[in-house]
Amino acid sequence: MTMRLGLLLLCGSVAGCSFYARGPDDYRTAVRGMLDQKQPDVEACYKRSYEADKNAQGRVVAKFEVEEKSGKVINPAVIAAETTANAALQQCVLSSLEGLTLAPPDQRTGDAKFTWEFSR
Repeated sequence: MTMRLGLLLLCGSVAGCSFYARGPDDYRTAVRGMLDQKQPDVEACYKRSYEADKNAQGRVVAKFEVEEKSGKVINPAVIAAETTANAALQQCVLSSLEGLTLAPPDQRTGDAKFTWEFSR
């Protein structure tokens, strides 16, 4: 199984000054590290998908926000126009984002776009 990952993160407005403030590259690195915590869950998603359909493969492109001050991942959604994986894999990957929190939180809201590519 091969998985290629990509992350595009855009930092939003600055609010207050009592929280950590990362630059764009540090923010991108921190979010990737946060998502890496769920890598075993994402791999399990693909394993289940592959066991159900030996032709399972494709890309899941998701967008989400990292809430300022709390660091919570909010509003995760699949970008359908860029996603090629089956619906079950898409939903499983989205579910893996539940409960993720960036620590320490940032004073900026982050808009992220992340790509998981699955193939055998």
